[in-house]
Amino acid sequence: MRLAATVVTAAAALTLVLSGCSSEDQQAAQDTAGNVAESAQNAAEGAVSSARSAAPGLGSSAESLGDRAGSVFDDAKRATFVAAYKAQFSALSEGKSDEEIEALLGGICQQISDGKDEAAIVTDIEAQATNNGNAPSADEAGRIFDQAKLACP
Repeated sequence: MRLAATVVTAAAALTLVLSGCSSEDQQAAQDTAGNVAESAQNAAEGAVSSARSAAPGLGSSAESLGDRAGSVFDDAKRATFVAAYKAQFSALSEGKSDEEIEALLGGICQQISDGKDEAAIVTDIEAQATNNGNAPSADEAGRIFDQAKLACP
């Protein structure tokens, strides 16, 4: 439960930071978010490992706990991406539901997972993120890509 509270708090803090920062500050916040994400993942893995070694008969319970912790963490990353996207790209997000923005994230994550070239993904983002005639610039599409990389499972 502490992990979930920590991740939600970090997500909220990141959203506030990203919404009012310069590009350099946003990059620093993204780096910090990446470090928080890595620390939380390491903590979850450590907890599962400790549970396994302390009670070998409870391995499946520990695995289930680890899966749930990972799921909570992934949900928090998606929610953070959606909030940051809405805060930074209001023209691109206007009228879009959270699910539509999550779908954009899912498509980007799939392309990354498939090993597609970053430049090609950024070009796709320019087309996919267009909303009501408002297309992201190459720089904005690159920022969307960078943020998506942090949010991908």
